[in-house]
Amino acid sequence: MNRVETRAFFFGIAAALAACGDDRIEAPAGPEIGEGQAALYGDLNTSSCTLAQRDVLVEAHQAGRQIALTKEFDACLRYRMMEWYKPCYEGSDDPFANEPRSAQYTRARDIMRSGNMADVTVTCDDLENHNGFAAYDRYGDSHEQVRIDRGYLDGVAALGINDYERADVAGTIWHEAMHQQDYRHDSCGYPSGEYEQGFHSVPYMADRCMRSAGILGRAVVSTDEGRAQELGIGRHRASLGHLDGVGDNSIARVRLPPASRMRYCFDEGASGTGSACATIENPTVEYGGAHVVPAAFRDAISFVEIEPLVLLFSQPDYRGSVSAFRYGEHRANTGNFSGVGNDRARSIYVPPGARVRVCTDEGGTSGHGFGTCRFHDEPTATGVLAGISYAEVVPVVTAFTERDLYGARASFGAGRWAGAALNAIGDNRIVSLVVPQSLTARVCSEAAGTGACQSHTRTTFDLGAGLAGAASFLEVTPALLGTSTLSVVRAAGSGAGRVVSTPLNLDCTSSCSAAFPTRSEVFLLASSAGHDVVFTGCDSVLGDGCFVTMTGAKTVTVKFVPNNADRCHDACVDLCKEDGQMPPSQCDEACTAECL
Repeated sequence: MNRVETRAFFFGIAAALAACGDDRIEAPAGPEIGEGQAALYGDLNTSSCTLAQRDVLVEAHQAGRQIALTKEFDACLRYRMMEWYKPCYEGSDDPFANEPRSAQYTRARDIMRSGNMADVTVTCDDLENHNGFAAYDRYGDSHEQVRIDRGYLDGVAALGINDYERADVAGTIWHEAMHQQDYRHDSCGYPSGEYEQGFHSVPYMADRCMRSAGILGRAVVSTDEGRAQELGIGRHRASLGHLDGVGDNSIARVRLPPASRMRYCFDEGASGTGSACATIENPTVEYGGAHVVPAAFRDAISFVEIEPLVLLFSQPDYRGSVSAFRYGEHRANTGNFSGVGNDRARSIYVPPGARVRVCTDEGGTSGHGFGTCRFHDEPTATGVLAGISYAEVVPVVTAFTERDLYGARASFGAGRWAGAALNAIGDNRIVSLVVPQSLTARVCSEAAGTGACQSHTRTTFDLGAGLAGAASFLEVTPALLGTSTLSVVRAAGSGAGRVVSTPLNLDCTSSCSAAFPTRSEVFLLASSAGHDVVFTGCDSVLGDGCFVTMTGAKTVTVKFVPNNADRCHDACVDLCKEDGQMPPSQCDEACTAECL
């Protein structure tokens, strides 16, 4: 189902968050907080709020409690605290300021998830230039008192709260609650220029990560007139009504979720896979900044495709250099690991809709990985496999127990699951789904695959009253993506040689072409006695091999250039043995004569 909203999605971003009170009570040593206690907040109380303002607060509060428990919120907070957090100078302020960085992160996370802040009272007030306000209070208090600006809430409520605004308001509440737990964001005693509240303080980290994890698995597109629409993982075609929230040929701005890639196109193309396109990526664990569509595509987009990216980082906690991997195989020996570095991955971020298999060895020129291998379908901050040289990313359907991609989750590849086999997520618990563009998910109320059923080829944020929380059957099948033509052309002046493809659709000694499944990866291997191979038009080249990802029709040019006799002999022997037309013992003699 399409999530359509008509609010301008930039609302509240330009406005600065709370300039908070400076009155301070020294924080006593508080009890340790154990994860798994009661939810972050108990009761939400409001004062001086209209019904519309209260509705916004209630929705945001409920969403925030779910967001704080997600792995994506944990990943964002972990990265920010391990990379940016600066406790107030020399431990003068901030609870736990003198503890190790890892302990500071754990404490802050547990505060945001635990029952330490049992209740919150929100007063709706006129705060002029600020969205929220809270005084610094002692760590361990069980009742939080925050003030939220009326105009801010009225603006959100005007045409109905959308998911981005809901996470934005939740971020404001969490930001102010961190002040109530004694976290500051003033200069904190640092010399001028050494402390930036937006980067170095826990309150800002709380609200930033609330927004980043609050719009999981979806992008927001908007028009110049302020119409906005959320688009999940998958393909969105104007002709099928998928862009009705913003309208055909109307998209002017884009904001991407963590670890994602968007392709937007002028036309849907004859096969419905898009043509005349541009791409943008967000290879981070946080929600991306606003992307202004280039003039050539502005108000001309009829097709949008969103897919997840698997991120490998060179340091734990999603820090350091990064490589972003799309669906398919990725090998260090072909240069795919140039970002993270071969054998250097220390943390892995996997968004919904993807699963990655990582291995210690590429598996030779044919790939497929071998050695020690592991699977990941969720973010993993530490303890990943050492010496990763290979990554294979495959599409999976990710099911959630709450609407809007919240709650417990599990991922499923091609196959059927029913009743007890759904225990990874639970029978009768599926409420929302991430469905990549290469898969179809069919859910039914009966374990036999009967009863009320729905089929989805795109992400759905709510299965609806008929099936939400009532599905006992899930079937995942590959979607039909069509085929694309790969042409191999022999360059002028080329010597004789042979080109073979894997999969084996091509085997020729002259120019040739064949159809391959769209988005599949094709490996071409060239061989010729006495010649070196020069490939052009490949995505990557390794020796006599050429790798091509079939995102559309592709042409590869091959040229066989004469080499010296020794290299001729070696290449000839290899080709002779591969062809199998004579016993290996005779290949040496035959090739010696051939290469004179």
